[in-house]
Amino acid sequence: MVKFEIGFVGLGAMGQAIVSRIIQAEHAVVVHDLSASAVDVMVEKGATALDDNVPLGLGKNLVFLSVSHADIMEKIICEEGGLLDSMDDGGIIVDLGTTPIKQCRELAALAKIKGKVFLDAPVSGSTPWAEAGSLAMMIGGDETAYEQVLPILKSFANKIHYLGDTGNGQLVKLCHQLTFVSTITGLSEAIALAERHGLEAKTVLQVLDDCVAPRHVIDFMLPMAENERFDQGRGTLKLGHKDLQAVQKSAEDVSLQLPLAEVLLSYMDKAMNNGWQEADLFALVDMARDEFYARGKKEL
Repeated sequence: MVKFEIGFVGLGAMGQAIVSRIIQAEHAVVVHDLSASAVDVMVEKGATALDDNVPLGLGKNLVFLSVSHADIMEKIICEEGGLLDSMDDGGIIVDLGTTPIKQCRELAALAKIKGKVFLDAPVSGSTPWAEAGSLAMMIGGDETAYEQVLPILKSFANKIHYLGDTGNGQLVKLCHQLTFVSTITGLSEAIALAERHGLEAKTVLQVLDDCVAPRHVIDFMLPMAENERFDQGRGTLKLGHKDLQAVQKSAEDVSLQLPLAEVLLSYMDKAMNNGWQEADLFALVDMARDEFYARGKKEL
């Protein structure tokens, strides 16, 4: 196992929880944040504060970045005296934030030129998950570096997915964010519709918790992913179309506008008009794929 000299930059609530877990796993950590009080909290828990006027990466072969914006992260890495200049040769930089894929790949290329390694390693879960060491993590980048840092990662994440090339960790994190925001938006519109018709939000959520959506959709879809197509040929797409028409009518009855529901109904209208009437509801995956491929061919 590689002996790591660890630095950690970014001590928001998530960063503090992760550092605490690393310390509990008996690893020494040097920490830095613009907030002196946040640094003091971590020092009380056993971390060491970065000395003034000492470059962040000096003497470090592993540095975690948990900062609020990708451009801040890039500046920390690339500025004069930054991590690419000050870390040990072969040093590993782990980006725990959410960063555009292209930017990750550019930083990985720069790091390689400088004799360093950049891993994109965004996480899913909030502070309680970090405190419990049960974050999910998606990692892209050099596999050897990943295997070296894995024991450290396991101190704060227990669902770790290595995904290959640089940027793939961020790709899947962005897929998660798209799913997460879409789900919240759908639930938000469902609650608004229910409340306008006289039901309480708590009641709706308790009932939905016992239904297929939102918890169990992936349970249905994951086995289908082994096949070339998601369409099960059961004709349920037209039933979904009918149901969304009923959603729209019920919203109109109480003068409620549901933007996501309108977009979804428009999408289903398109499916009905383009020959998908006998397809399965999960054929929406295939429909999205086909539309994407068709657009790509036109662009070529």
